[in-house]
Amino acid sequence: MKTSEFIVRRILLLIPVMAGVTVFTFMIAQIIPSNPAAILCGERCGLVDPVTGKTMLELQIERLGLDKPVTEQFVIYLENLLAGDWGESTSYNRPTSEVVRDAAPVTLEMTLFALLIAYPVGITLGILSAVKQDQTFDHISRFLAISFVSLPIFWLAMMLQLYLGTGSDVGGICDPIFGTDGGCLPIYGRHDAALTYPDRTSALCDTAISGIACYPSWYPSGGSGFHLVDSWFVTDEALASIHPDYASNSLLFNDTLSHLILPSLTLGIASAGSLLRYMRASLLEVMNEDYVRTARAKGLSESRVIIVHACRNALIPILTILGFSIGGAIGGAVLTESIFAFYGMGNVAVDAIINLDYSVLMGVTLITAVIFLLSNLIVDILYGVVDPRVRLE
Repeated sequence: MKTSEFIVRRILLLIPVMAGVTVFTFMIAQIIPSNPAAILCGERCGLVDPVTGKTMLELQIERLGLDKPVTEQFVIYLENLLAGDWGESTSYNRPTSEVVRDAAPVTLEMTLFALLIAYPVGITLGILSAVKQDQTFDHISRFLAISFVSLPIFWLAMMLQLYLGTGSDVGGICDPIFGTDGGCLPIYGRHDAALTYPDRTSALCDTAISGIACYPSWYPSGGSGFHLVDSWFVTDEALASIHPDYASNSLLFNDTLSHLILPSLTLGIASAGSLLRYMRASLLEVMNEDYVRTARAKGLSESRVIIVHACRNALIPILTILGFSIGGAIGGAVLTESIFAFYGMGNVAVDAIINLDYSVLMGVTLITAVIFLLSNLIVDILYGVVDPRVRLE
């Protein structure tokens, strides 16, 4: 099977999966023992409308279509979903699609940056551990791998905050080493408290109010939500209107990056432990193959044998767990976002559960499932490109 055919086939297989996800998200609202209409009308539920003679609760039930059969409710839900109407959030008094749109980039940026930390660290330590099997370095790296996987995320996050984000009088280690004051890195927030970031959540980017274009005409008017990228496209007009300490693209980028390091490091360390173990086991298995012994017999240097011949095939199983790593990092983001005051999908989901905000809960579930499916689709495609045997199955 050609690579293009393999990719098309994998994409088509997503259709029934997405249909199942849609049914699942709809079932959430049916299973939760609460009435969304009562939540919407609140204290006014018992009031009677003088025109219709019905209570506010009954009118809300009719407006939401909750008086219709479940199958008909699902059809309405599906039609609205395809039309881009994800419902209205009772917690935020905003369309759910906007709430999810603002929260998703926060979690994704943190997750992707965490994987950029986890994969180089985990793979490198896994290779060195396999090469130095049963030596001191191997024992230490395996101990680190178990520790990385076992440490509770909330404890690890707070320890990183203590040692890297506070002064030496509290317990931080940065100040005497790097000559900093109050720690190397900020311990909470997506940006410095003095900075109102120019994005769609800021009045600065509302041209009707400020008359300023925060981004070029060809760029999303309020930014993409990925601030590491957005920071390089903020216009000079917008930069002149924010705090002088951040009035350049590079300063905006540095502020975003510094606030992103600790939460991403927290997620990345946990993922690196699993990758280390997988890489070590995979490489040890590959190093016993005939083609590796043949490469050595040809007189190739040991480093070339390991990197060019052994690692190339040992990395194939690592690609397989990439999708699960993204899902695990998004799951870990719930605690990480709470500790570091990042308002992404984790915090939004928790608030939706507490406030029984059905539409937001369904929206977060749906977008998380889509991200998970797309990440696994990318892994499947990469797997098929690297290993031709997968395309032939």
